[in-house]
Amino acid sequence: MGLIAKPFGWLMKGCYMLVKNYGLALLIFTFITRIITLPLYIKQQKNTTRMNMLQPEIEKLKKKYGKNQEKLNEEMMKVYTKANYNPMSSCLPMFVPIILLYALIPVVYGPLTYITDANDANISGDSAFLQNAYVISSEVDTDKNDIETLLSGTAADKRAEELERLLTDEEKYPNSAKALDKLTDEEKQRLLNSFADYEGLDKFIMNEDNFTRNMMQTRYGPEVLLFNFHSKADGKYLGVLSQDVQSAISDFDYTMLGLELGKIPSKNDATKYIPYASFIIQIISMVISQLFAKKNNPAMKMSMAMLLPLFFLPLFSLWIGFKFPCALGIYWIYSSAFALVQTVFLNLIYTPARVQRLVEKDMKKEKEKRKKKGPSLMERALEVRNEQANAVAENSGGKKRVYADDDDDDDELDESRLTKAQLKELNRQRLNEARKRYAEKYGDEYKEE
Repeated sequence: MGLIAKPFGWLMKGCYMLVKNYGLALLIFTFITRIITLPLYIKQQKNTTRMNMLQPEIEKLKKKYGKNQEKLNEEMMKVYTKANYNPMSSCLPMFVPIILLYALIPVVYGPLTYITDANDANISGDSAFLQNAYVISSEVDTDKNDIETLLSGTAADKRAEELERLLTDEEKYPNSAKALDKLTDEEKQRLLNSFADYEGLDKFIMNEDNFTRNMMQTRYGPEVLLFNFHSKADGKYLGVLSQDVQSAISDFDYTMLGLELGKIPSKNDATKYIPYASFIIQIISMVISQLFAKKNNPAMKMSMAMLLPLFFLPLFSLWIGFKFPCALGIYWIYSSAFALVQTVFLNLIYTPARVQRLVEKDMKKEKEKRKKKGPSLMERALEVRNEQANAVAENSGGKKRVYADDDDDDDELDESRLTKAQLKELNRQRLNEARKRYAEKYGDEYKEE
């Protein structure tokens, strides 16, 4: 995903350099990525239409061969081959946007890494610093205490040393002791000195409006929350971060209409409308999508079992929208709004009638190509299978069974006249003959087995 994310990171950086505001850059970035994936959705719509065109014929086959699954599969394959349609072709347009979404996650949630010129090692180091600081702050807070109380009466030059002695007590502070044990001496001293030198740092970190456990447990959460060291408390604690990260954060406009995107939405202020807006737009998009689907395919039946999963993502976004910074909700609003526009565009411009004409045109082109290039890989596979089946039938004294052209489904093979050894040898010879004829017909290399 990192390899795919890099070019998107360059794109995101270009968007930011254009407008110098992360909220607007995110809007432009979402629009461009939607344009990039639009051809995939058009292809998916065409594949769906092609499948709908074949559906009446498939339904007839199901009625005719419903009790013979093997024969049904053979006949369906013949229909797909004749139409030059690959049932798996609809899967790629569905999976590519999902893959791209996962590639976009680090870009959207890693603005310091992908947009600023801050050193990647320093960004990672500061993110790890914040996670460890949160572990210590939360454990001290669970003990109904705070760092200043623990260090009460300790001389200024002994505060870090005393704090290390207290936090390495595995019985009282097991999580803190474990976290400190994993750090290098330099990292440990940096963390302890930060608590010793910056009064109230632990209380600042434990403020739910600034930092949450959910964000600390995610891969990209700590990086996003580093902006809060500057935006909250007038940058009082910004000094705990690396120098180039401080500069990058100070020069970076991580806002949208004056709203700090690193803030966790709260039901007590205007930020609560971000998760609600994301939820509503996704619901509208889903409903409109289903209305178009029903209009384009009246025979389609939607049960509650099929509808319930569609409501899961909007509900999930509503819940998680109050657990993560506003940047996440803003991105989902943008993405859902563009998805809604895209759904309407595809269904108004690429109507079933127009898509059917395009599909028929594509099928005509594909048919002409097949005439020039010869049978497709699927057709060749069916022919080889047909040859092999005929060879086995001849060897065993039974009737030929044709897979590609014969519609009879009552042929049976009589294998009772030959011994196993004789049948095996004759099968080998006949199969080799079939492969040889196939190779000669298509100019392939033949090797006898």
